[in-house]
Amino acid sequence: MDDTTRQLRWFVGLLLVFLAVAPVAGLALVASDPGAADKEWISVFVAAPINLVGVVFAVGGMLAAEPRSSGLRLSIAAVLIVLGDVLLYGIRALVV
Repeated sequence: MDDTTRQLRWFVGLLLVFLAVAPVAGLALVASDPGAADKEWISVFVAAPINLVGVVFAVGGMLAAEPRSSGLRLSIAAVLIVLGDVLLYGIRALVV
């Protein structure tokens, strides 16, 4: 049986991985500035593990053979990554 949504799931997974890694890496670079306060690392330390779990679910969804379980894993990954990014920017806004 030919899976017509496989390519779409692959690209959604790649997008989710990018949305998880890019903001955390960017704010880690900002927080590592020598003139930055030590409190700026708090948002990175809170959001990075949540986004890492989201990346694990996204990769699992990309590699799953069954479309239904793949969609469920990608949905869970999307929720976790959005939660991590909201916490990342929200905590940073409160600290700075």
